[in-house]
Amino acid sequence: MAEELKIAFLGAGNANFGGGEGPWDHASRLEKIEGISIVGIADLNTKLAERRLAARRNGKKPQIYANTRIFADYREMLDETHPDAIFIGLPPEAHGTIEYPKDIELTCARAGVHMFIEKPLSCAPPEEVAKLADALRELADQKNLIISIGYMFRYSRAVSKMKEIIAETPGGVRVVIARYNCAYSEIASKVWWDIRRTAGPIVEQATHFCDLTRYLAGEPDLSTIFATEIKADEPAGQLCDMPVDEGGKIIDADIPIEFRIPRATAAIWRFANGAIGSLNHGVLLHRKKYLAELEIWCDGVRILLDDPYGKCHLHIRRSHSDETETLDFSDDDPYLTEDKVFIDAIRTGDSSSIRCNYDDAFGTYQLTWAIRRAAERHSKTS
Repeated sequence: MAEELKIAFLGAGNANFGGGEGPWDHASRLEKIEGISIVGIADLNTKLAERRLAARRNGKKPQIYANTRIFADYREMLDETHPDAIFIGLPPEAHGTIEYPKDIELTCARAGVHMFIEKPLSCAPPEEVAKLADALRELADQKNLIISIGYMFRYSRAVSKMKEIIAETPGGVRVVIARYNCAYSEIASKVWWDIRRTAGPIVEQATHFCDLTRYLAGEPDLSTIFATEIKADEPAGQLCDMPVDEGGKIIDADIPIEFRIPRATAAIWRFANGAIGSLNHGVLLHRKKYLAELEIWCDGVRILLDDPYGKCHLHIRRSHSDETETLDFSDDDPYLTEDKVFIDAIRTGDSSSIRCNYDDAFGTYQLTWAIRRAAERHSKTS
């Protein structure tokens, strides 16, 4: 039996316990890992936390929740339960700086608690988040902390196969084309539609694909980014299937027009190695199913990552071939893999298998903010 680790959750929402867009929660994955005890759940909404706990105690692995306690204040949870690690799944506006009360990561690091932090790192400008990155780097070295950021696609078997093919191809990546169109009809959270509270869909949602561009093609040259967007107040920004709130009002009706999220964003840039990257993000599909694809062009090679959130497939045309082969990765669970790697790293004290630490994730954060800012600049001048 593996040595029991005491785990705490900060945030009783969908990131840690499921719901919303899909079954992508950490609690379900931790239930599949031996030697885990959930000691606490902290959320200002303690009633939600209590409902989550009750559901889990009636679920598949009730024994790991036998001694779980509910807290409104995560600091009390740290002091009273002394967790080995904490899963931070909070709205972007609630964390990610060195200033109280958003200094959550800093507080956990000072307490010597290992951290799994869901993306995005924050919604604060990267200049502020950089200060936290510096502080965490120093504390992690001092206290031998494991810090992992939730870019689960880095643990995908399909993405690992892409990296393998790229490494075998002379000259590597030449072009990256990322496409992400979300289904907006049932996104009934006002927070999501307010750029002040999430930093917008490029920072909050397209961040996964921005991260993959870096993971597969290397560092972007931020000075080369050109971007444009369709703003909510433009004719092309009027959407016909908007969700409504409990009062029957369109979900973003009370958000000042200048703070409503863009309906589409297109960006292009160069990487440091000379390759070209592009991203097209839309808030344009209806009902529930998203479109998510990432395409790589190399010399003689084309790779398409199709539906990595769901029934993932890889379509590959190899060098000196006219044919396209398809590999099925629909049985893969990169969410489980990333959690297993995090837990194993804590147990061994070896962080080398962590595929995205805080500094690496900050590079993706900078890219998403640079795209957002470039699009906003273009909108003001056009």
